[in-house]
Amino acid sequence: MLHELSFSFGSPAVLKKIVAENPDRQFKLLANSGGNAEESLQLLDISGQPSQFTTELDYDVQLHAGVSTWDGFYSYNYFTFDADAAKVFDAKANLLAINDLPMGLRAMYVLTKKKNPSDYVLLTIWESSQAFSLWRNSDAFKPFNLYATSANHHHSSTYEPTRFPKEDEE
Repeated sequence: MLHELSFSFGSPAVLKKIVAENPDRQFKLLANSGGNAEESLQLLDISGQPSQFTTELDYDVQLHAGVSTWDGFYSYNYFTFDADAAKVFDAKANLLAINDLPMGLRAMYVLTKKKNPSDYVLLTIWESSQAFSLWRNSDAFKPFNLYATSANHHHSSTYEPTRFPKEDEE
């Protein structure tokens, strides 16, 4: 089981250099689905090894449900919780994980930031953006909708797998 995830953002040249300098690691390159793909690249280190990034976006995996493949449509929901809210959120996430996952949900990860465990990420990986959208607008999402407020410093983003541009395109 994967115990930690790290990620970084950057230009294709910077992220390609990181991959080249760390051939022993497993990375996934993602592009923000809502913006210019080349200006909003994310490199996800899925090797489970301590982070090589300087971004301090290093997370402990608190919960994983589903498969361990890294293909699909990625949804990140970021929250900051006090201790009581974190306990309730954890209980709701565990309930989702032990029941049948929503149709189209390949994997779900609950992450806490290494340097600030009150910062949470709900990372879900879907078969498609449509499957995510159906869940996001369904009754099954209602237990999490309560957390998607400014009181929890909530923000979200979505990503899709991509490849580095060819040398002649950079």
